[in-house]
Amino acid sequence: MCAIAGIIGTKINLIKKMSSCMRHRGPDDEKIKIDHKNQVALSMLRLSILDLKSKGLCLYEEDEFTLSYNGEIYNYKELKSQLISKGFKFKTSCDTELFLKSFIYWGEKCFEKFNGMFSAAIYDQKRNKIYLARDIAGEKPLYFYKKNKTFAFASEAKAFYKNFDLTKNLKRNFFNSFQHCLSETLWKEVFSLPPASYLCLNVKNLEYKIKKYWIFKQRKINLKTAEEELEYLIKDSVKLRTRSDVPYGLYFSGGVDSSLISTFHNFKHKFYFDARLEWKKEFFKDIKKIAWHLDFPVGSLSSFPLWKLAHTASKKVKVVLSGEGADEIFGGYVRYMPIAQEYNLKKKYPSYESYLFKKFFKHGDYVESYAALTSRSPKYLKFVKDILKPYFENFEDPINAMGYADFELIMPSLLQMGDRMASAYSLENRCPFLDKRIIEFGFSLPYDYKIRHLSQKNLLRKIAIKRGLTESAQMEKKGLIIVFNKWVKGKDWDRSKYFNFLKKKSVFV
Repeated sequence: MCAIAGIIGTKINLIKKMSSCMRHRGPDDEKIKIDHKNQVALSMLRLSILDLKSKGLCLYEEDEFTLSYNGEIYNYKELKSQLISKGFKFKTSCDTELFLKSFIYWGEKCFEKFNGMFSAAIYDQKRNKIYLARDIAGEKPLYFYKKNKTFAFASEAKAFYKNFDLTKNLKRNFFNSFQHCLSETLWKEVFSLPPASYLCLNVKNLEYKIKKYWIFKQRKINLKTAEEELEYLIKDSVKLRTRSDVPYGLYFSGGVDSSLISTFHNFKHKFYFDARLEWKKEFFKDIKKIAWHLDFPVGSLSSFPLWKLAHTASKKVKVVLSGEGADEIFGGYVRYMPIAQEYNLKKKYPSYESYLFKKFFKHGDYVESYAALTSRSPKYLKFVKDILKPYFENFEDPINAMGYADFELIMPSLLQMGDRMASAYSLENRCPFLDKRIIEFGFSLPYDYKIRHLSQKNLLRKIAIKRGLTESAQMEKKGLIIVFNKWVKGKDWDRSKYFNFLKKKSVFV
């Protein structure tokens, strides 16, 4: 967990202030570089996880390149061996040096080679270019600002609204309609760099282009050995994500995802959230702090349990593993079930009359039905449907379509919670199920390997049973739950009330 920031243009003197409001992300080291000639300022705050003794890892520089980097490249040892065979020499044992040398050798193609989580800025002083890049799942955040003669970027949006003149244009309709944040923020001038993308900026004229470096392509899977392959991938992913020079642990719910992770490594530290405890007092005491760290609203109140978990974990470790991503990739959400049952019946009985759609959804196709399930209000149904439509066109079955839509649209918001709540306590969050190989494997699986009869995450449950987790494999998904409705004495969860509460408290503006 680190923080990166940069300013190009007329306001480079603000770089120190931008960096300081993100100090919680990187308390171990700080470095600022200012190129007055080209009006470029870069900063990095480091949370030391690997190679604790080497110097110069905060804003790593080599030749005409400077790297500001947040994240972990889990396959850095393997890529390092490749570069050594090409004649490269290494001064450190950290993935930071590997990241920049990979860019020097492979250019923008290096991003696709990385198996990890990252947001990074690379300043090519010779060619007057800055590259911003983000991992394929969006685990590490990266925002950018463009207005007049200033371009800026930062790990958290607070670096902008604390230091720049932003239009107070709260996009309330957008955030109320959908859980999906996409590249939108609360302000016209601030954008989130999409996952699996990089931005190339011309330092001289501040013109930029954004390109995708990774697009999901379905791969062939040997169904006879699918279970064994997935088991190996999870095992190797956990092995890579326990590479650390500092203590680490596991967020453990007892459900199939975290329990399965626990079978591949003997975790000394496991952290639980006890939903039975009465947290009302702490929730309203901490709500402003939580909102400040989140930057803007997300589609879930799980931020509070994650806040409590991170606080507990930070007393013993600097790294935690968690089970994010399994629900999206392997069909874990309850909302998938009615559409999955409908699709299964249609496959078996082509003349089936769509009883479930008529009774529960009153809509005639899968995309509209899923839009009805994910839209915040019927008046936003068309808006949500238009966003979801391409996903249902790109997959043969609605189960993978729903999962991949959630992976690209909803999951970044959930990862935002995990990242922000962990970083609030200078803690790094790692997600084994978001290994690049598992993502590509999971979305290439036939739908009935995910949801079969009334069993969700069917393949994961089979592996869990094989590894002695019969009880966990039979558990229903619980999630991180708090009784917010009870606390506010409301009849139902009202997102607009939460939004108005935060606005009233002047958290964002």
